[in-house]
Amino acid sequence: TLGICLMRERDPALHAEVLFREYFALYCGPHHRLFGKEKIRLSELQGESSVSFQTDAESGPLHSVTHLREQALLRPELKGVSANLPEVRRMIVAGLGIGALPVHVAHRDVQAGNLWRLPPYTGIPAVDVFFVTNPNRSANPAESKLIAAIGKLIRTVRLEERTYQ
Repeated sequence: TLGICLMRERDPALHAEVLFREYFALYCGPHHRLFGKEKIRLSELQGESSVSFQTDAESGPLHSVTHLREQALLRPELKGVSANLPEVRRMIVAGLGIGALPVHVAHRDVQAGNLWRLPPYTGIPAVDVFFVTNPNRSANPAESKLIAAIGKLIRTVRLEERTYQ
């Protein structure tokens, strides 16, 4: 009846609205050679191993993350892949490779000394997260109330206020 997901292209059979927008940046873990280093040049990332999400593919909803890895000239073959954000985070912290995470999600780990932000520092990709409903399915009363409440939030709160950087 409803879902929250990433989408590369909207499905005409579904009703989809942007729930929030988040920005992705590259990070390394505490055992990486660039951890703690200031003024890192993008060229210093060339040839490094990386980890990512299953949807990080040229035709997937995280295609902009694919382009971010390509811009940094990271090795094209991934050392680790997961559909789970905490698992991708753990792979980065454990040192399997550099990886992209939403900036607002990684912030606490950067502050705690578990992750280090890498270039590029500007022009990082924005990814929209969608609230999706199927108009051809009937919702139960609880689902109807939830759909109405989230719809009201989307209509009344500007996207800028639902954007995490």
